[in-house]
Amino acid sequence: MKNSKLSATRIRRKKTRRIPKPELFLLVLILICIPLCSYGQFEQLLQEAQDFKNDSKTLSREIVDIIKIIAGVAIAITGLAYLYIRDQQTDLANKLGKAVIGIAIFFALIAIGEEIANI
Repeated sequence: MKNSKLSATRIRRKKTRRIPKPELFLLVLILICIPLCSYGQFEQLLQEAQDFKNDSKTLSREIVDIIKIIAGVAIAITGLAYLYIRDQQTDLANKLGKAVIGIAIFFALIAIGEEIANI
């Protein structure tokens, strides 16, 4: 009797649950409203990124101007110190002369970089 159909346990079919209409409507409403609501946020984010880009250009120009002023003052000070020390023929005079040349090259590279940025 073990193999007969009567002794076999019945397998119950699983009931599939259907999504009720209000939940389906709510899901569709959410899927439509989220992109519409977030569009304004994306627009604001893009505007802030554009403002940062414009502000960063202004800020970088101001920083380059400050560095050029510092380099110009450094050239003037080290140039005057070199003129005062050059007659002594010491190691300090040689190092100071090399520092003047290095700062002048740095100043020239800043000017070249600024001109390239303006193109």
